[in-house]
Amino acid sequence: MMHSVPVRFSCALFWIVCCCGVWNVLAQDPRPTADQAKVTHSKAANSKTAKHIEVEFDDPNRQPLQGELITQNPKYGMLVQTPDGQLIAIPPSTGIAKISELQEPMKPMQASEIAAKTLTLMPPGSKSITTEHFVICYDTSDTYARWNANLYEKMFKGLARFWKEKGFELEPPRFRLVALIFRNKEDYIEYSKRDFQGGENTFGYYTQTTNRLATFDLTGIEGVLPPGAKVQREELLGEIFSRPQAERQIATILHEACHQIAFNTGLQTRLGDYPLWLSEGLATFFESADTRSSSGWAGAGKVNAYNLDQFRQYYRARPPDSLVSLLTQDERFRKGDTSAAAYGESWGLTFYLIKKKPKEFVSYLMKLRSREPGNPSDARQRLDDFQESFGADLDKIDKEFVRMIAALRP
Repeated sequence: MMHSVPVRFSCALFWIVCCCGVWNVLAQDPRPTADQAKVTHSKAANSKTAKHIEVEFDDPNRQPLQGELITQNPKYGMLVQTPDGQLIAIPPSTGIAKISELQEPMKPMQASEIAAKTLTLMPPGSKSITTEHFVICYDTSDTYARWNANLYEKMFKGLARFWKEKGFELEPPRFRLVALIFRNKEDYIEYSKRDFQGGENTFGYYTQTTNRLATFDLTGIEGVLPPGAKVQREELLGEIFSRPQAERQIATILHEACHQIAFNTGLQTRLGDYPLWLSEGLATFFESADTRSSSGWAGAGKVNAYNLDQFRQYYRARPPDSLVSLLTQDERFRKGDTSAAAYGESWGLTFYLIKKKPKEFVSYLMKLRSREPGNPSDARQRLDDFQESFGADLDKIDKEFVRMIAALRP
C-alpha cells in the first residue's frame, strides 16, 4: 500500500506501510484498546442499516455534512460516509449545532458530480474521463490519462474474472472509483500532504478514508511538452517503457489500483481489520507489470520477478519463526530495514496459498470479510484464523511454501 503514513487508510507505495484501521481516526491512538473497540463496534452500521443524516456545525463557515452515520460514540465521535464514498471523522470536540435524520436513503453521487467535486482539488484546466467503473481527473495529456484509465479497467475486469473462477464473486462498487493523475510531481506532493507526509518518496497511493487513488506522470514526457500539446500513443508508450524504473513505476500504479478495487468490491472491506501480509500479498500478487505489452499489466497471478528476488535475498538469513511473525506482526512492513523482505514474503505466501489452496484462501477471505468491524485482532486471533483455514501445521505450510517459491523462475 503506501508507506510512511500514520494511519492505515493512507496507503502509498514502496517501503513504509501504514495500516492500523479506519477506527483510529476516532480514537486518535496508534491502535484502539479492546474496550474502545468493543464500544465502537456496538454502534457500527452497514450501508443497509446506516441512518442518512445531516450534521450542522457551530462554525458558520463550515458547510453542513450529509451522509450515512457509520458509527457514533461519545468518547470518539462520529464516522460519516458521504455520497462520494469518503469516510469523514467528526471528533467529539467538534461543535455541532444540530443533527437531523433524513428520510430518503443516501444516494451515491453520479460520475459527473464526483468529477466536478474532485476537479476542485486539481490544478486549473484539469479534465476528467469516466469509464465503466472509474472517474479519472487529470491535467496530463489526454493520451496519458486514457492509458491509465485503460490500465485500471483492464485490472478491474481481470480481477473480477480471476476471483469468479475461484468461486468468489466480486460485488459492483457502490461508489465510482476515483483516480487523480497530476502532470508534475510537485502538484502530486502538495495534494498528498492532506493525507500523509513523505509523498516525495512515492509514485502513487490509495487512501481508504477518501477512497481515492493519486499518482502523477511517470514518463517525464509531460515536462517537455507545452500544456495542451498532443502526444501520440506510440510515443507515449515508448517513453513509459524505456525508463529504467518502468516496471516498478507501472507496478506501483497497479498495486494501488488493486487496493482500491479490493476495498470496493467486497474482496476486502474498508472498515475491516486485515493483517498487512494479506492486504499487501493481494496487491503484490496482482501488481506484475509487463513492459512488452501496450496495456502494461502482465495479468493476474503472474510470477512477480521483483518480489521473488526480494524473497530470495531474505531467504539466506530467514529466521525459523518468519512465517509466524509475518502472520502476526504488521511492524515488519513499517520498518525500512525489514519492509522489502516482508513484501517479498507476503507475495510468496499469497502466491503459494492461491495456487495450491484456492478454496481455503477464498474461505479465509470470507471469514475475515464477515467479521464485524471495530474489533482489531491480536496475534492469537490472527494465527487461529490462519490455521482454521489452511491447517494447524505451520511448519508443514512453511516448508511447502518456501519449496514452491524457491523453484519459481521469473
